[in-house]
Amino acid sequence: MADPTVLPLDAVEWDEEAPGVRARHAELGGVRWAIVEYAPGGGRPEWCDVAHVGYVLSGEIRYEFSDTRSPLAARRGEGFTLPPGAAHRGKNHGSAPAILLVIDEPYLAP
Repeated sequence: MADPTVLPLDAVEWDEEAPGVRARHAELGGVRWAIVEYAPGGGRPEWCDVAHVGYVLSGEIRYEFSDTRSPLAARRGEGFTLPPGAAHRGKNHGSAPAILLVIDEPYLAP
């Protein structure tokens, strides 16, 4: 049985991941946890195949999908899931930063 653990993401340096996108991330038990910040207009150019669950701490994020799925928008106070097999990329279309808590689910990846 694992011991209770604190993951101090606020002590991790920011990584610039894409234009207007930065993250503080750490791994715990093989799972990536991240605070991700999308600047206004910031977004990822590449598609991601990893499943995620998340929660919007501030702002709004919109995910588009590489298949025929409709875009998914989540606002402050809302959780979201990006299931396996749904290649996606996020973009902040708003005028304020979007800050998310994102937890990868590699065990669900296709």
